[in-house]
Amino acid sequence: MWVLSTDRAELQYFRTPEEIRDGFAALSHVWDKEEQSFQDVRRIQEACAKDGSNPRDSVCEKIRRCCELAESHGYKWVWIDTCCIDKTSSAELSEAINSMFNYYSLARICYGYLRDIPSSHAQANASPARFGKEKTLLDSVWFTRGWTLQELIAPRFFIFVSMEWTPVGSKADFADTMSERFDIPAAVLRLEASHTEYSIAQRMSWFGMRETTRLEDEAYCLLGLFDIHIPPLYGEGRNAFRRLQEEILKQSADTTLFAWSDRDTLHVYHEAEEFAAQTRSCLFAPYPSAFLQSEHVAYTPLLREQQRRQGKTFDRTLFPVERAADMTFSVTPHGVQAHIPVIESTQGTYADLFWCHDDPKPTHQSSRSGPDPLRYLLCLEKDLDSDAARPSSCSASYIVCDLRLYDYTPPRRPGRTTSDRYELHGQTVYASWQTVLIRHQPPSQRLPGQLLLDSRTPFIPVSPVQLRSDASFRFDDAHVRKFFHQFSGGRLDVRNLSAELPVSGPSTLRSRTSSHPEQQHPLATTAYTFSKNSRSESLAIVIRVGECRSSGGGHGRSAPTPSVWATVSGVALSSRFSSDYIDEQISELSNDSRHHCLEDHVSQWRDYEKTFDLDMIQNTRAYHNAAAVTLSFTPCPINPRRTLILDASFHYD
Repeated sequence: MWVLSTDRAELQYFRTPEEIRDGFAALSHVWDKEEQSFQDVRRIQEACAKDGSNPRDSVCEKIRRCCELAESHGYKWVWIDTCCIDKTSSAELSEAINSMFNYYSLARICYGYLRDIPSSHAQANASPARFGKEKTLLDSVWFTRGWTLQELIAPRFFIFVSMEWTPVGSKADFADTMSERFDIPAAVLRLEASHTEYSIAQRMSWFGMRETTRLEDEAYCLLGLFDIHIPPLYGEGRNAFRRLQEEILKQSADTTLFAWSDRDTLHVYHEAEEFAAQTRSCLFAPYPSAFLQSEHVAYTPLLREQQRRQGKTFDRTLFPVERAADMTFSVTPHGVQAHIPVIESTQGTYADLFWCHDDPKPTHQSSRSGPDPLRYLLCLEKDLDSDAARPSSCSASYIVCDLRLYDYTPPRRPGRTTSDRYELHGQTVYASWQTVLIRHQPPSQRLPGQLLLDSRTPFIPVSPVQLRSDASFRFDDAHVRKFFHQFSGGRLDVRNLSAELPVSGPSTLRSRTSSHPEQQHPLATTAYTFSKNSRSESLAIVIRVGECRSSGGGHGRSAPTPSVWATVSGVALSSRFSSDYIDEQISELSNDSRHHCLEDHVSQWRDYEKTFDLDMIQNTRAYHNAAAVTLSFTPCPINPRRTLILDASFHYD
């Protein structure tokens, strides 16, 4: 372990943190775009050794101010992740990532540097009326980063410092307000309870909507929180989070690893609806934020043991745990083979994985109270696609239902009741222990051009006509993704209308022969349909682009390519309409290959750019904001005389 001397900012190596006499301080911060690395500090140290100057005077301000603050508090050594890890060594980087939680927990003090919060506003409970729109402590970007979660929980003594490097309070001082804002129990922040006393799902929920620069770090920043050690493999994307879950499954009996739901995080990650549907049907979560609403899901055996140690009563008739130890799980290429109690009723199939409701933030006492009489069941349905791959040892193959968790309140009865008896939907049913196969990740089959489903961006379906070197236009993936994010879309379909070939989508849509007077001979027309659904409405925007070779298409103006035309349409429909009707209306827009030469030809637009105001009114319902889409075309550097590059922007007026 490398640390810096606080008086000179010189690097010193110790074999273990325990060898550092008098202990060390640590810094928790958000990385800037430019940070001094291990090699940078070594070069400064070597240069200063020649002229006799103090290296601390030559390092960057963040390192210097941190060293000065730690020295003023009596610490001789400080650990800073930017410059105390030799990231050119894969072995050292791996050791540091797997040991980081330990480093912060062993630090005598940890400074949480809030680079965007001045001392005057560093109050967690500051009144909005006092500071207006200015930030207070809890508004700092520090609370949005993934790595800072373990850096907040691990240290015993944690001090927040402002942008001026002035201490403003400890995490214990702000425990209640941080708990209210970020759903991390105040008892954990005050070290009145260990983080290990909380279920896997509850600990995962503390991640909230934090972000990491690298996808892999969503998993690596959580290793210490679950006492897991796995080698980092940058480049694997979200496969890292799946590896983390598999390792947790091997080492922990806590089944709340499967108690997640991504409905409230889908719009933030802008995942395509197909991706969301595939991941929701699996046991493993796609990312930590899928546990956002799982703060109340406790593992019954763990909670029961805590209640016993605290001398509290635990209703065994409502929360039986006698056979929890009989559950087994093993990961196979086809899914998770599980030996679990399965409940089959006329309304559905459920698995009881011994989950119960727990309030991790009691309002009237510092220690947690007993659970509410509420349990959670995992909703299952038969997986017909994977049934052929089911091992003979498994009685059935399942996927997880779209509505993953079922709230179950067992009836109160005097005396002891059988643990396998349930009252569901007005009928008495019994659980049977079965060995089953449950899908654990999306299928590996992919569409042409589709990458692994581990990206924060949606899959862009391939449009073959754009892959030709002489294509009349090209809508690059980066531009499509930008528009998708601006629209906050849930689904994207790309169709080549004149070719009568659907590139993506659940149904085959045929192009219609145009009867429009301005276009009698349509060539290949491509329609990009961006759509999303909410509880109140369904919205869709269709961008159609094609090439016209009718006489006079250019209308006397020199165009860099044959006459490319483009138009935009939009529709907003109330959710009271049936899904079939909504699909029909959206398909009608997507299928229309007609255009108006005078208005839609790109050569007629000023600077090859045009803004389309969308009057998204349909059946007495109007879009709640005036929306507009701007299309702009520029010559392609590869073939500027033939091909145009399309860019699109979505905005509200």
